[in-house]
Amino acid sequence: MTDERRSLPLARPSRYSPEVYVGVAEGESQALAPLVAESPERAIEAAGIASERAASLTAAAHAHEPPDAPIACRRGCSTCCHAKVLVVAPEVLRIAAHLRATRSPEDLADLLARVQAADVRVRGLSRAARAEARVPCPLLDADGGCGVHPVRPLVCRSWTSYDAGACERYWEAPAGKQTPPQWAIGYELAQAVLAGLGKACFDVGRDGTPLELIAALRITLERPTAGERWHKRLPVFSAAKDAEWIEANVPSGPSGKTVP
Repeated sequence: MTDERRSLPLARPSRYSPEVYVGVAEGESQALAPLVAESPERAIEAAGIASERAASLTAAAHAHEPPDAPIACRRGCSTCCHAKVLVVAPEVLRIAAHLRATRSPEDLADLLARVQAADVRVRGLSRAARAEARVPCPLLDADGGCGVHPVRPLVCRSWTSYDAGACERYWEAPAGKQTPPQWAIGYELAQAVLAGLGKACFDVGRDGTPLELIAALRITLERPTAGERWHKRLPVFSAAKDAEWIEANVPSGPSGKTVP
């Protein structure tokens, strides 16, 4: 779902080949598609299952092929929370449902204002431009922790840095630099599960195009019926579709327009 994998070479031969990741994605799409097809609520459930599956696969990989160094990520270490994050619709619906269930109306209104302000600043930026803009995720809490950690996106789950200092130096001036060293296997497994969730959406006629998190969250919080509209195949998330991902991954037809 993102292109940072170019800077994540495997340090040693691994059982986790590209074919394994493709198999994970295909297996997840087959398992999750029936849920996505049922209702918005079941699509949210599918996103939860995908998150649990990513955690399970990552734990197994950690046991079989542990990282080359301890993972440095800790609560309050939010340097990477300036990155552009891509989600698929069930993920953002899950985040919004969690927020509505755990925040007071006043807190939710304050959060929406922060989401709207951040969206104005980052709308349409490329991954590189977004890194340079240094706009923090509006879901961060006052202590620098993720305010939706139990339901965080799979992209966020996939980032596992070996070096917090390297992350800080990277985000101070990211232009032209490779991303800091990370555990490639954990990254690829979470990305494979995300690809499977997106494919599950497409397989049952729902839009699984990657969405920019802040734009999609704004839509979902402003429109309580966003889940129902998405499930009815209405283009409720069209303004949040990530143009950079589409340009890189969706072929163009003879007219130069992208072909869905």
